[in-house]
Amino acid sequence: QLWKGAQLTVEGQTFRAVHLFRSRNVNAPLPLTGLPPDPNFTSIDQAESSATLRGNALNVSFRGQIGKRFHGMAQYTFSHTINDASGVFSLPANNYDLRPERGRADFDRRHRFSFFGTLNLPAGFRFGAVLAVSTAPPFNITTGADDNHDSVATDRPPGVGRNTGHGPNLLQLDLRFGKSFRFPRPANRERTSRNLEFNVDVFNVSNRTNFNNFVGVQTSPFFGRANSALPARLIQLSVRYHF
Repeated sequence: QLWKGAQLTVEGQTFRAVHLFRSRNVNAPLPLTGLPPDPNFTSIDQAESSATLRGNALNVSFRGQIGKRFHGMAQYTFSHTINDASGVFSLPANNYDLRPERGRADFDRRHRFSFFGTLNLPAGFRFGAVLAVSTAPPFNITTGADDNHDSVATDRPPGVGRNTGHGPNLLQLDLRFGKSFRFPRPANRERTSRNLEFNVDVFNVSNRTNFNNFVGVQTSPFFGRANSALPARLIQLSVRYHF
């Protein structure tokens, strides 16, 4: 506790998971002969619990009140998560060598910072802000071709590991301006007060384009570019009556 009504927390985490599910083509062509173990089938995708995950995180957070009018929360997280499969349906680039699959997890974001605060002003005015900043998650880079002839185009360029692509950072600032009006409470009739609130919410104030879902296929004309983005600036007006 820093002072009355304010608290600083520092915590570290380490986690490990084993026997996670992944898929593997057990009928992929053998490296030496180039022939599948069972020529009667093209591919046999087997779900198996052989994937692993390991990660560490450091969280520093502040929560509390500054003065009589401001209260809020701020948190910074440094984390790193490594795994060797993206899910039960993900197939490796080489079905007979899973070691190159070890890399950044799809949801790995090295740095994350978030802030939320509310400032209560005189005459019933209120100002709030929400800020979120983070590094982008990784994306996988593939050749777009079936280089090892295992019927799956998950092959990566030589020397390129899994999830080594990296997009731009994400940043979003949301603001709220509000005004409340209190109505007198009739004596001996109601226990709760009545008030009317007017709010103006502005999401993504800077109208920043936060890209996501980057294309990692080298043969695609959109290689290295995002195919979607988070919502643009949005202004919302609202009225709320409490009784």
